[in-house]
Amino acid sequence: MDEQNISDEYKVRLEKLNNLKKSGNIPYKNKFNKTHFTTDVSEMDEKNFREGDLVLSGPKNICGVAGRVITKRNHGKIIFLDIADMKGELQIAIKNDCIGSDSFDFFNEFVDPGDFIGVSGEPFITKRGALAVLALDVILLSKAVSPLPSAFFGVKDVELKYRKRYLDLILNKKTQETFKIREKFVQATREWLIERNFREVVTRTLQTVYGGALAEPFKTHHNYLKKDFYLRISNELDLKMVACGGIERVFEFAIDFRNEGIDSSHLQEFQMLEWYKAYSDYIEGIEMTKDLLKYAVEKSLGKTTFTYNNHEFDLSKDIPIVTFSDLMKEYNVDIDATKEILLKKAVEIGMKKDMLENKSRATILDDLYKKLARPNLKDFVFIIDHPTDLFPLARVSDKDPSKAESFQLVIMGWEVVKGYSELIDPQRQKIFFENQKKAREEGDLEAMPTNDEFLDAMEHGFPPMVGFGMGIDRMVTLITDNKNLKDTVLFPTLG
Repeated sequence: MDEQNISDEYKVRLEKLNNLKKSGNIPYKNKFNKTHFTTDVSEMDEKNFREGDLVLSGPKNICGVAGRVITKRNHGKIIFLDIADMKGELQIAIKNDCIGSDSFDFFNEFVDPGDFIGVSGEPFITKRGALAVLALDVILLSKAVSPLPSAFFGVKDVELKYRKRYLDLILNKKTQETFKIREKFVQATREWLIERNFREVVTRTLQTVYGGALAEPFKTHHNYLKKDFYLRISNELDLKMVACGGIERVFEFAIDFRNEGIDSSHLQEFQMLEWYKAYSDYIEGIEMTKDLLKYAVEKSLGKTTFTYNNHEFDLSKDIPIVTFSDLMKEYNVDIDATKEILLKKAVEIGMKKDMLENKSRATILDDLYKKLARPNLKDFVFIIDHPTDLFPLARVSDKDPSKAESFQLVIMGWEVVKGYSELIDPQRQKIFFENQKKAREEGDLEAMPTNDEFLDAMEHGFPPMVGFGMGIDRMVTLITDNKNLKDTVLFPTLG
């Protein structure tokens, strides 16, 4: 439907609405006795369903269904339409001699696709073998003035899809399915954790000192307190302080914010799952990650496999592990090299020197990894044992003090999970914070500020523990074979 037709249709519908109001009809009702969802009708006593015959001789099964009219087809004295609700779609038959001529004429004149209706009627099987409901009573519940754009089928306008997600949900079954899978994935993940005695908590979004990741934050101002706050970039520090308080298995689904660029695998507002388990290390964290993902994907899809970009991943199989050092050696990068050597390497591969000079050694190394190695990881792999300055909150390895006890799960070049044995030595943590402070003073805006509250909690004693962080948006995008995080977020950040 082009813009001119939409405009004309809008005027027609607006006139219908005004006529309804003038005639004393109420076009926006307050309730309807909905006894069944569309998909529930098929679960009624099917042996009593009539077949093919639309002539009633005393109804046997009565149901109340309600939803949005998707299509309307007029065949003289009978109107067929499809309605949709949150569970699916259902065909409705409206027959002149079943609801009466006045009601039939009213429905024919005033009800359009997009309107919400309530139907009381009897389920039956059509001559073509499809399930439908023969209406005994039809009520207009809500009049839609703007028509549904039929050209939206197939999602030809991607910008419209993101800006008007409600239209995408109405008309695109793949979008509906994506968000159903997302819901199942989150529920299954929560299930898995609770079964293992984890407790769910909610931590603060406004923080006086941000931390838990190397990222630039959003800043806001609290008028009453007359103080600046940051939107959290991670809930890691808060959750570890909760573990300090005795909740030794803790998790949270959190919305985090990072003031960075937007692309297919990055959004500035995103959902993370983080959990922390006391008395465990990063090796156990890797095993838990594999088990959790296998469980959640199987619960979401009904199988342990998923396909992304024509590549099948089987979570029942073992996932390879590679050290960060060995991975970067493939690209002639020494992960222990000085900032100057890493900067020279970055310039050699085309990165701009003036954009890197103010960054820390760790950030330049991370940029090299993201530029050279990560895009070539076309399968799934655990990367372990990163340099300590790349993971300033991670425990230092007893075997190699230059490495952290860390792991990342990368799938098709997307970092999906990050975890590590947590640093619980307050003296070491203070040194790492000081190093991060120095990097910030030298111009690295992604370096982490010192958090005295966190250090004070650590000085009161942290148990040994492993931490885990997973990008929910990324994981759902992969298992639903979408190409952009925006496809799995109801209302993505747009300009």
